[in-house]
Order: sequence, then structure tokens, then C-alpha cells
Amino acid sequence: MPSRFSSNSYSLLIHVIAGRFCCCGVIALGLLLFTNCTMRSIYAIDLDAVKPVPPDVSEASDEAEQSMAGITIPDGWNIQLFAAEPDVANVVAFDIDHRGRVFVCESFRQNRGVTDNRAHDEQWVLADLAAETVQDRINYHKKLLGDAAVTYAQHDDRIRRVTDSNGDGKADESQVVADGFHHIEEGTGAGVLVRGSDIYYTCIPKLWKLVDKDDDGKADERVVLSNGYGVRVAFRGHDMHGIMMGPDGRLYFSIGDRGYHIMTTDGQLISNPAVGAVFRCELDGTGLEVFANGLRNPQELAFNDVGDLFSVDNNSDSGDMARIVHILRGGDTGWRMHYQYLPDRGPFNQEKIWEPFHNEQPAYIVPPIANFTDGPSGLAYYPGTGFGDQLNDQFLICDFRGGPSNSGVRSFRLDPDGAFYKLAEDDQPIWTCLATDVAFGPDGAIYVSDWVDGWEGLGKGRIYRLTDPNHVKSEIVEEVQQLLPSDWTSRDADQLADDLRHLDRRVRLESQWELARRTDVPRLTGVAQESEGERKSRLHAIWGLDQIARLHEDKRASALESIRPLLIDADPFVRAAAAKVAGERTDADALPALRKALVDDSPRVRYFAAMALGQLKDSESMPAVVAMLAKNDNTDPALRHAGMMFLVGAAKPNLIVQLKSHQNVSVRRTAVVALRRLKSGSVSDFLDDSEPLVAAEAARAIHDVPIAVSLPQLADRLDNGSKDLSFIRRSLNANFRVGTVEAAQRVAKYTANAKAPIQMRSEALAMLSQWAKPDPRDRVLNAYRPLDPRDAKIAGTALLPHIDSLMITDSTVRENMIDVASKLGIKKIAPELSKRVRDDSQSASMRANALTALSRLDPVLAVQLARSVKLSPSSDLVPAALKVLAVLDQEKSLETFINATESSDLQVQQLGWDILAKI
Repeated sequence: MPSRFSSNSYSLLIHVIAGRFCCCGVIALGLLLFTNCTMRSIYAIDLDAVKPVPPDVSEASDEAEQSMAGITIPDGWNIQLFAAEPDVANVVAFDIDHRGRVFVCESFRQNRGVTDNRAHDEQWVLADLAAETVQDRINYHKKLLGDAAVTYAQHDDRIRRVTDSNGDGKADESQVVADGFHHIEEGTGAGVLVRGSDIYYTCIPKLWKLVDKDDDGKADERVVLSNGYGVRVAFRGHDMHGIMMGPDGRLYFSIGDRGYHIMTTDGQLISNPAVGAVFRCELDGTGLEVFANGLRNPQELAFNDVGDLFSVDNNSDSGDMARIVHILRGGDTGWRMHYQYLPDRGPFNQEKIWEPFHNEQPAYIVPPIANFTDGPSGLAYYPGTGFGDQLNDQFLICDFRGGPSNSGVRSFRLDPDGAFYKLAEDDQPIWTCLATDVAFGPDGAIYVSDWVDGWEGLGKGRIYRLTDPNHVKSEIVEEVQQLLPSDWTSRDADQLADDLRHLDRRVRLESQWELARRTDVPRLTGVAQESEGERKSRLHAIWGLDQIARLHEDKRASALESIRPLLIDADPFVRAAAAKVAGERTDADALPALRKALVDDSPRVRYFAAMALGQLKDSESMPAVVAMLAKNDNTDPALRHAGMMFLVGAAKPNLIVQLKSHQNVSVRRTAVVALRRLKSGSVSDFLDDSEPLVAAEAARAIHDVPIAVSLPQLADRLDNGSKDLSFIRRSLNANFRVGTVEAAQRVAKYTANAKAPIQMRSEALAMLSQWAKPDPRDRVLNAYRPLDPRDAKIAGTALLPHIDSLMITDSTVRENMIDVASKLGIKKIAPELSKRVRDDSQSASMRANALTALSRLDPVLAVQLARSVKLSPSSDLVPAALKVLAVLDQEKSLETFINATESSDLQVQQLGWDILAKI
């Protein structure tokens, strides 16, 4: 040992090296034992045998009353504490039955069974992206968690019933209705709907129907109506929720972007593991269908008084904003779960999918109405009584932000805007409360649940009751409170017909549903055809007739016969409702009137007419629908959507593709979206469209769906001169995925295109560097789309002819090329790299990159140059040199590494020790 090294340094070196060797042995043995134990435990653990532990619920205190004092409410309103811990805890959502009893979804599985991808590593996220069924999720949980999988089944979610038995506005009874929802695949239980003795519960992966036969507050039966929701983990809170009855008497509910893979009762598979969606089905679970998809996390749903459906969807925390969405049948709002794991959220941000409607957005989406709130949760629509006129046409939306100080309940009103809607008014009536859900009770009060604080649940929970003293004791509220829990089956038919005119929508709905149950076509017809009648009552009558036509085949003809005359009614909302029924029930006798409705003065009527004609597969209406699209000229997104749905339902691909020569850009874009829905290879005919928006739409369709048969055509268009980044990005990736020699040559040629965007040229280089071993995640979408390994020589050979031009191009592209070329073994750049390392005028970082690249191409020369680098003064070149020596010249460079441990630069010093410890 040279004398200039102190004995202390030498002893320390020996100690570190010896300790590290010893440690490595212990670690290796430990890993071996762990692996063996884990592999055994995957198959040995019986998770079904795990019993949930009792939930941790806080004791009663005055904390809730104190917190309530800090909640801000409108002047003149009153607030009181309806329930608090221990009677309720961790309240995710709730429903109030017509008797005023509150049914609460309580969750004790947050981060203790219901996890979040942000809490796991890359291997976990990749497994989640690859999952296509709930069983896939269970399998990878067991594999990656090992023995810890048991902890995912130790806590449960449950339903609790809370009752105010004496009518003083405060709950005095609380009991668990159903619990034990604790299996590894279950949760969060985030939606509940009560109809008499039936309790509908949405708890991933199942839609449940529970029955309390004897009204003792305990579920006597549990029936699974459908199963397969929540294929993936995604983020916590992206659950199955929002269950409600629509005006058509069907169940509507939603799921966040955890996806679904469901076999329906009639043997149909509905599957999309990458999106959030809205579903609907009959009360017995039959007739399940996807109503709309492409959502991120639509916590709850609400219909307005004319039967349109809305939600407020959450943002992805990347500069995008939450948004009010109009849930149109067949709509796609553009979110995909895999976008979440891209730093910029990929197309969602790049293509402004989350912004309110504008022409440059993709045409395949139904855009948001407006950006609103930050953490949308519970949603409710004012039923018409309890607060007078002040809440007319208003939605209440919980804005949950993790803490009470900046959370609460906001309100908004939407006005029709053509066939779409616009935000007309918004407010913040209830604030400084971590609200999760909001609902209107039969007593004229607003009920709001409070999570209290944080994200995981503190074992606490509150429900507040808010009233307007000017209205809560009014005659109409008392009437509603008596009517709703009454026995509707024994109510006089004429009275039911009269109830369709009631001020409270809940009363109107119960009347409608009961008349429909009785198949009372005459009375519903009388109200529906009442030309001087109120719009709301007439709409309810139409909806009731639709229920009869749907559920009672023997009454179908008479019900539809009653609706047909309304297609030419004076009220556009009545005409639109009649058109909607004609489409949903495929009433061929309505065709003449529907065709005329395509030129109706009302955009709403035109929307439902086009949708209906598509459902009726009326190909003869194609010219008229195309004319409607041309006249709309992409100004109304709902009409665009209706035109697309018509083409999908009524036109064959060979007819749709002929629209490529139509002079109107909007028509051509809509044709592309229709071909996308049909997964037709004919969409490639639009790749050469003179309008970049149309060509880009075609590229999205081919690449994103994907339409594999057209991928080579998209790849061929890389050199067509497009300046649209969404087109270029997908054309590049099409070449990467096709993977042929010609495809590699196109990508390599693109890297040298000085007119191309720098970021896209850099992306092309990155593709060449990963040509041999592609990441299983798609480079544009981040979807799990694995490719087989390819020959690395293909990429290197393709890039070689362009090296000279790339050496004199933009500096960013040039540096990327040098790194990629060295990885591909292109020795042609070695002299230039050597020159750079020796050039003191170059920046230290550039010289370091050159040395690293050179080590891949000429190890001998790289070692020689690395040895010449002085440890002092330190620069970026020093660590690079040490790393090269550690890999290529370890034994002969020991002295250099030891010297590095005495550097004044802590980074160099640490690197020296790290290298020595690994020798």
C-alpha cells in the first residue's frame, strides 16, 4: 500500500469491502428464503377464511357540534347535527328513503384493503395496467403481496341505517344493515339506493340487491345482480357509485376508471378495463348496458327535470380541471386510466380533452360543459320543495379536497345551449365541511355527510341537516312528507294521474312509476296528450308510457300509439321526448315523423331524431343526417354526437367512407369517428385528407382503438409533411409497432428531418434506442400493449446513413442521437466522441455524456481517456470517468477510487465509496 495512504483509510476501506461482501451474502440468502416462502404463501393463504376485525370507531364527544359551528351556510338557513360518531363513521355516501331513514355507506378499508397505485412500485403499476379481469387483479395482488395479502381482507365496508324516530331532526337509532364486504377484491362500498325493502349497493366488484324482508334493519337476502366491476386498482375513490333510479325506472350507476369486465345475464360480455363508465339496467339486474364511457371518476349522477343526465368528473392533477359532463347515451368523454401514469397525462392534456368544447379538440369525445370544482363527490338535483324557488333547477355538488377548510358543497345551474348545455350560474352555499355526499330528504331538508378530515377515515363521521325555516314547515313540504312513504299501490288511479302535476319531482316519479306498473295507458296518455298541460307532467307521462312499452309486450303497441302524435307537438321538449322513445323502442311506425324532425327548429328535437333513426337503422335518412351535420358545422357537440351515432347504427362502412369527398370538414370528421366506433379499416382513407383535423382524427382512430389492419397505412404517412403533433406522434408509433426494416428506416429518416418538430425527432430517436426490447406500455397512450423482442441491428442499420446530418443538426437532437447511436453500437461516431472528451472548451456535462457513450463503442479508448481525468477540480466529467473505470477497468483503478473517497466534492466522495463497496 503506498505510504501516502493513511492506515485509517486503508482499514476503513477493508472494513467497508468486507462488510459489504458479508452483507451481500446475507441479503442473497434472505432473498432466497423470502422468495421460497412467498411463492408458497401465494397458494397457501386462504383469504376467504379471513375474518374482518371490528372497525375502529371513535366514541361520542362534542367535537361534531363544535365543528358544525364553523360551517358557513346561506343567511336564513338553519343547520343541526343529525348524526355523528359512534352512530356513523367514515361516511362515503348515503341515501334517504321515503320514510326519512338514512342508509349510510361506511368504509373501513381505505388504505387497508382498498389501495392506491401511488402507494406501490413500478412492478405493481405494470401489473395493474395489464389486468383485464377482476381475477387478474386478485392474482397479481397475491403474487406481489405474498403473506401481506391477508391484511387486504381484514377490514370491511358496510351499510348502516340511521333513524330519527321521534321527528326532532336528530338521529336516535343506528344499526348495521349489512357488513362483511372485506374480500381482497372488494370495496369501496360507495353507493346505496333504497326502494322499500330493497337496498341496492355498489361495492366493487358487484352490484348487490339486499332485502330487509321484516324491516328490522338487517338484510335477510343478498343477491348479486352483476359482477366484474373494478378490474384495476387505479386511484382510491375511483369506485362504483352514484346508484339511482332514472326517470325511465331503471337503475343508473357509475364506476371510476378502474374498468369493467362483465358477463351479463343474457350471456353478453361487456368489457373495457381502462375507463370509467355509466351503466343502466332493470331493477332485477337484467338488460345491463354501458350507457356512456371515457370518464375518470364520475362519483355521482343526477337527472334534471327534463330527463337529461349529468355528472361532475374529477381532474388528474396535472394542470387539467374537474368538469361538468353531460352524459349522452353512447358518449365517450375521452379519459383512459393509463393516461394517469404519463407525466403530462398524454393525449388528455396534449389534445385538451378536458377543456370545454372547441373546434381543435378530438371529435370522438363529448366535451365537458364547463370546468368546475376540484374534488367532485356527491351530487343532487333539487326536487322542487323545501327551499322555495331559490334552488329551482339547481344541482348541489360536494367539493372534497382532503380537508374541511377548503371543502364543502357548491351549487350550479345549467341552461340549454342548442342540444347541449352551458353553465349559467354557480355558488358556494355550504362551506368548511369535508363533504362526501348530499341529498334532499322527504322532510324538505338538505342532508350533508362529513368525512371530517384526511383521506383514509378517522373512525369519525357526521351528517348535518340544513333547512330553510321559511319553507320547511310549509303545507307543500308536509304534503310531500306524507305522500312519499304512503302505499302507492293502493292510491287511486285518478289521483296518481293528478300527482303527475305535483311540484315535487319525487312525487311525480312515484306516480309515474306506479301508473306504469299498472300499465295504465289511458291515464298516462291523457296527461301526455294534454296540449295545454305543464311540460313536466307531460314528460313524466311519456316516460311512463315508455316503461310500459319496454316492460309489457302486450301493451307495447298501445303505449307507442299514444306517443306518436307527440312527435309533432307544439312543445319541443315533448317532441324530443317522443323521438327518444321511438328510438329506444325501435318504433318503425314513427319513421316518417322522425325523418321530418331532422329539420325541426329545435336542436334538441334534431338530436333525439338523429339518435332514434340510428337505433331504427334507417339508412334512407343518411343524406338528411349528413345535411344536418353540415349545417351544424361542428358548433353543437351534441348534434355532432347524434350524427355519429346515426352513422354507426344505420350506415355501412362502405357508405360512410364515401363521405371522404364531402366538402364539409365537420361531416368528414364525424364520418371518421363513426368508422372508429365500427373499428373499420376504411378509416385509413381519411389519412390523406387536406384538413389536418380530419387526418389527425383518422390517426387517432387507427392508433388508439387500435384498428390493426390500418396500422401499416398510418406508418406509411410519416413523411407526408403533417405538422399536427397528434398525427406525427401516432404515425411514428405505428412504425415502431409495425417493426419492419422499412418502418425503422422511416423512423430514422424522420430523425434527420430538419423541418420536423424537435420533440418528435427526439421521440423518433428514443424509439430506435428501444427497438430491440420495447417497453410493454404503448409510447403514446401508456396502455399495456406488449411487443415481441426485435433485432437491434435493424435500428442501428437504419440510423447509420443519417449520422452525418444529425451531427450538424439541432443540439438537442444531436445529443440524443449520440446517446442512441452509442447504445446501438454505431462506431462511426466514436472519433467525434473522443474529440469531445478531449476538448476542454466543451461543457463538462457534454464531455461526460461523450465519455459514457464512447465506453459503449471503444472501451479501450474510453478507459484511456477516463484515466486522464483529474479528480480535482471536480466537474460532471469526474463521476462519468469513475463509472467508466468501475465497469471497464476496475482492478487497475483501485487507487483512483480510493483517491475519490478523499475528494472535497461529496458526490465524488460518495461515488468512490460506493464503487469500492461493490468490488
